[in-house]
Amino acid sequence: MSHFRLRQRGRYRYTVAGRAIGFALEQPLHIVMFACSTSGILKQLEYVMKNLKIFIVVMLVFISSAGKNFAQPDLSKPLGPTIADTGSKFYRFEKFDLDSNDGKRHYRITVAIPKTGKPETAYPVLYMLDGNAALSELNDDLLSRLELLPVIVAIGYNTELRFDVVSRAFDYTPALPDGSQPNDEHGRKGGGADIFADFIETKIKPKVESLVRIDKQRQTIWGHSYGGLFVLNALFKHPEMFQNYVAADPSFWWQDGVILKIETQFAEQTVKKGIEKNKLSLAVLVGNGATPQRRNAEHTTDSAAEQTSEHPADSAAKRPANIRRSAPPNTAKDLIKRFEPQLKTSKFRVFEGLSHGQMLPASIEPALRVSVK
Repeated sequence: MSHFRLRQRGRYRYTVAGRAIGFALEQPLHIVMFACSTSGILKQLEYVMKNLKIFIVVMLVFISSAGKNFAQPDLSKPLGPTIADTGSKFYRFEKFDLDSNDGKRHYRITVAIPKTGKPETAYPVLYMLDGNAALSELNDDLLSRLELLPVIVAIGYNTELRFDVVSRAFDYTPALPDGSQPNDEHGRKGGGADIFADFIETKIKPKVESLVRIDKQRQTIWGHSYGGLFVLNALFKHPEMFQNYVAADPSFWWQDGVILKIETQFAEQTVKKGIEKNKLSLAVLVGNGATPQRRNAEHTTDSAAEQTSEHPADSAAKRPANIRRSAPPNTAKDLIKRFEPQLKTSKFRVFEGLSHGQMLPASIEPALRVSVK
């Protein structure tokens, strides 16, 4: 058979099969099967369906792979061995467990103490929220790039998972201005950030300081997502706790941007507690990967804020509460602009192409560098 005839047969195969599919879409199943069997094109239809299945499988694999690029952190992922288990040439590790005052949350604190330095050395310290996940991202390759090493305090939970989603929802999210503690979008109780801040100050810090000398003028807090929200709440309401605040992709959207209302307490708290604002620093690190939330944000405008000079929190208050909405695209950048005249340093950095989940590991090295400045 000539090459031309082979091409013609292939064209005929798809033409007949296409007509069969069109016919099938319009007819009852028993009519379709009868027509196919009597017309002799059943094999053609089977051929097309087989290839259609292959196409569907390929597309599902593609979608699954693409989803990883803009996924949230995998909250159900097992922890597995971390650097605290396998060891490091730069650090030795101490661990201790604590329970919350109401007995509902259970913490596993891992303290990484540099092997270099004299016993009398007072070290800068980096407190890291979501300590289980943070430890899983630390490795000697990353640490070898640092000229100075801080003490690292990974505040995790006593679980075999990277995240304790119920506990962190309560610990990391702020109470509303009226003092109420709302649930998050998954029904998890929130609003315990001030309680957790007090727990860090009165329970965790004293224990850490019994293990290693800490330079109390060089204390840094890092958190991602809800943890980033906690970092901002701590700066605004408890500016005496730390000198450096690093918020990675903070959940500005939580409770329709209530953190922007809490921001207004910063000036009052610094005066009340005698804190020199020019000795504090803030870094907000965000990714601009095309997550579903960020795609929405690109098309979300706060018309009230655009048309007037009102603070973003005022316009946010006009929208229904307890709905997850993407924050306006420039929320983080505008926050830094408002704090530039007040703080020692304020930094806004965009990580090109990184999703919300990818920002957790990406923000750790910058936080380590901030802590030793």
